[in-house]
Amino acid sequence: MQEPYKHLLMKIYSNTLLKIKNTLEVLAKDLHLKEDYVRELCDSMKEQGLILESEGEFKLTSLGRSEIKVIFTGGVFDIIHPGHVFALSSAKNLGDVLVVVVARDKTVIKNKGHSPLNNEEKRLELVKSLKFVDVALLGVEGAIFESIVKVKPDIIALGYDQKHDESELEKEAKKRGLSIKFVRLGTEMPDIKSSKIIENRKEIINEF
Repeated sequence: MQEPYKHLLMKIYSNTLLKIKNTLEVLAKDLHLKEDYVRELCDSMKEQGLILESEGEFKLTSLGRSEIKVIFTGGVFDIIHPGHVFALSSAKNLGDVLVVVVARDKTVIKNKGHSPLNNEEKRLELVKSLKFVDVALLGVEGAIFESIVKVKPDIIALGYDQKHDESELEKEAKKRGLSIKFVRLGTEMPDIKSSKIIENRKEIINEF
């Protein structure tokens, strides 16, 4: 598929997740293209059965959705460090659209036994600021599959140190009628973790 068409499909998908109306004006602005050109692209894609238009808003058909590969990953992202950058950029390289789900504060407290340094809104903004992240969303407390069902990814990228069991996740996905590939990401910097950075910071402060 030619690049302009794929970029348009990706943007329609991303905006739909973010509950942004995919009008001609919005798509042209997001893609930095002239409205007349975007109209030509949309008309061509409608003829191909890739998108639908209803009341001035564009949506993907199942055929259109099949033309893009969506990657799903998640985490706390309390402090963005080189390990995060490497992992997320590696995840992005697996497909077209990278969707990152940021853990809720209550989920962090439940899983780690303490509050994050940055609250969920600040952590969400941190992740959004990374250029290779297409969509960043807050997760659903205690319900990881609610986010997965919403995104319907083609691939779920798991961090090298995340304790998820791929086989169990695959079973849960199949129960929901989802066909998902699971990929365990490696890292070039396994010793760089938010918890270690926080601990080192405490040690430095205690020295003074």
